[in-house]
Amino acid sequence: MASTSWFGPISERCDMRIQFIRWSILALSLLTLGAQAAPTCEQPGGASVIRASAEQGAALSAWSATIARRDTPEAERIQALIQRGETYRALGRYPDAESDLLQALTRARTANLTALEVVALQALGQVDAQQRRTTQAEERLEAALDRARRLANPTLIAASANALGNLRFEQGASSEAGRLYREALQAAERVDDPALRATIRINLARQSAGSAQALRELQSARGLANQVAATTERVDLLIGLAHVARRSAPGTQGQTLAREGLTKAAELASQAGLDRAESQALGGLSELAEERGQTTEARRLAEQAIIAAPIDAYDLRYQWEWRLGRLLRDQGDRQRAIAAYRRAVDHLQRIRNDIPVEYAEGRSSFRETLEPLYLGLADLLLRESASRGDAEGTQALLREARDTVEQIKIDELRDYFRDACILPLRQEIETLAPRAAVLYPVILDDRLEILVSIGQRLYQATTPIGREPLTLTAEILALKLRYDQPIDEEATQIHDWLIAPIQSWLDAQKIDTLVFVPDGPLRAVPLSVLRGRGQYLVERYAVATAPGLKLLQPDVFSPTTMTTLLAGLSRPGPVVDELPGWWVDALIEQQRGRGRGASADGSSRRGVSVRVRGAAGERRPSGPSRAATNEKIAALSLPGVAEEIDQLAQRVPGRTLRDQEFLLDRFVEEVKGQPYRVVHIASHGLFLGPPEENFIVTYDRKLDMKTLAAVLKPKELDQRPIEILVLSACQTAEGDDRTPLGLSGIAIQSGARSALGSLWPVGDQATQRLMRDFYDQLKQPGTSKARALQAAQKAMIASGGEAHPSDWAAFILVGNWL
Repeated sequence: MASTSWFGPISERCDMRIQFIRWSILALSLLTLGAQAAPTCEQPGGASVIRASAEQGAALSAWSATIARRDTPEAERIQALIQRGETYRALGRYPDAESDLLQALTRARTANLTALEVVALQALGQVDAQQRRTTQAEERLEAALDRARRLANPTLIAASANALGNLRFEQGASSEAGRLYREALQAAERVDDPALRATIRINLARQSAGSAQALRELQSARGLANQVAATTERVDLLIGLAHVARRSAPGTQGQTLAREGLTKAAELASQAGLDRAESQALGGLSELAEERGQTTEARRLAEQAIIAAPIDAYDLRYQWEWRLGRLLRDQGDRQRAIAAYRRAVDHLQRIRNDIPVEYAEGRSSFRETLEPLYLGLADLLLRESASRGDAEGTQALLREARDTVEQIKIDELRDYFRDACILPLRQEIETLAPRAAVLYPVILDDRLEILVSIGQRLYQATTPIGREPLTLTAEILALKLRYDQPIDEEATQIHDWLIAPIQSWLDAQKIDTLVFVPDGPLRAVPLSVLRGRGQYLVERYAVATAPGLKLLQPDVFSPTTMTTLLAGLSRPGPVVDELPGWWVDALIEQQRGRGRGASADGSSRRGVSVRVRGAAGERRPSGPSRAATNEKIAALSLPGVAEEIDQLAQRVPGRTLRDQEFLLDRFVEEVKGQPYRVVHIASHGLFLGPPEENFIVTYDRKLDMKTLAAVLKPKELDQRPIEILVLSACQTAEGDDRTPLGLSGIAIQSGARSALGSLWPVGDQATQRLMRDFYDQLKQPGTSKARALQAAQKAMIASGGEAHPSDWAAFILVGNWL
């Protein structure tokens, strides 16, 4: 049980040891519905960017003084270490928290203070869980429960079982969580502590959501909460109970429980001067009223929640301003709605680095908070700009909408990579390419908005096509491209929705390059393949993809800096035994002729189409392939790579690493030791849903993206960045519109200016030709990367034999197109 914000309550310091243990147990047992599940950004030196409140700052100072005093009794010092560590954890300062808690654990063991050892273990388990160290979290929480059982201390048993139950529930092991909660409740019944029992019953309600038992548990928890004497604790329990009741109790009874709990919590908090808690309760009541369609009442309560919130409670203020903006929008007051949305975004930006990339229970902070808020503001701004008559005001609104979309792109990458510290490079790259147009499709529920940036001017077009039909058409086109099917119908339809409405502006400005900042399902579709005026789009424009212009460096490529590392793997070695078995087996099936092996050009295909984990309900087996080693090597062989590397070595200066030379450690040493500006890797690679599963195959081991970024990033810091990273045999999994972000992320995380890769497996012959022509064009003075790719693709279209888009459109240029 916890408040509905990200920041759990920090209780007052207790002087007596038993009071301290009880406080720590409750703090660790409370259901952290909003707790962070991953580290937040930190400043150099490990200082958290989250600012402590005045109360937290005072408490930290007091605990630090207690720890520093030489005459502090050991038990009190351990208590202070745990309390300070818990506060650091709440502030997202995980290294500091872990340092304090480990010291507390060591001291407790040395002093044989087992009860404090249990509390320290629980706190460390929570830190581990929030940093995704699940195995270590399990070990520590299980150890805490084991020691509590041996002590036969019912309070410690209750809290330890409850804490481990929370972890199991978040892992999806609901039955095991229920068993632990019941053990916790059985122990808690032996303790005169209604708050602890209420906490466990609320957790049981969450575990049995939707059942009659959930309602019974919540009703019991309400009765127990009313027995709690401490106002702060009672209010926290009532707010947490209401939060769970809304989600877990069936029918109107859950809503009634929630409303009654929040009403009482608001009353108690107001009487006790608990401004933050009062604001939380009022905000919850506003949400309930909004769900019932009581717009006027919901608006009144939202305004009261804003007034009650402490001035620096940005985590609450953004939520209430957001709700107020939605209510004003629904009432037709667009101007005031925009103002409320702007305030919400401003509040959110103040705490942006506090927000984890993932909330408890695996909920994405981007999907649930950031994207809908930013998209809601962009929606209102675009509606307002379309109705304005003055050019200056319209441009200001469009710039704000464009900047809002850019922020969506930045935060989406943070979310995808579960890394809150990918920072934008705020450069105005458009000014360097006067004949380039940047396209921002904004997919809304009821329409498609198209923002076009040309030079310093923005244009807006609206297509009356909703999210669902657009998504379906894009998905069909993506599948047809992967499976060599006719695409004219879908390619023409999306062209008519996306390009035709802006064609006159492109013609008037003599645009020759289109830079696509894609959204949602359009990420899986290469813009080059759209058809209009009887041509593919790439026949009229050079095409590039950008994750967002604020994430790019604006430098112009020079062919004089083409020192290239060519790494190719035509026949793998020991690496075959550490590759995912399901993927290797799919390649073997293709090799045997039972899979999709031939490309449109008749040559073998570099890879096999795969779907992201969980797509279509399938589950992939874990572990390596059981096939014979020689069969795995044969299936992973890429016979065309040798010729590709030979051809390119004749065209560009540099070094080659082929087959047995392409060892992971040697590749790393080579990149670090030489001033390469182009890195070309011709080897199997795979971009799946989870970024941590993405990899490239070297002769002896997998090259994961974290390692690749670590190798390339220092070159950017030394002002010698990789201009372009080419992945000529990698592929992106289908079934998730976010997997193409993997290619974008490589460029951003590694500091490479651009990345060139494919969205699906491509034939050997087609790849060789496209790469050969691409490098020939890239060597020409004044040719941009996008124009070089365009020329190579146009040559393949004109050749006739390899004209099917599946063999040339798969390759996309991501990042700096200059």
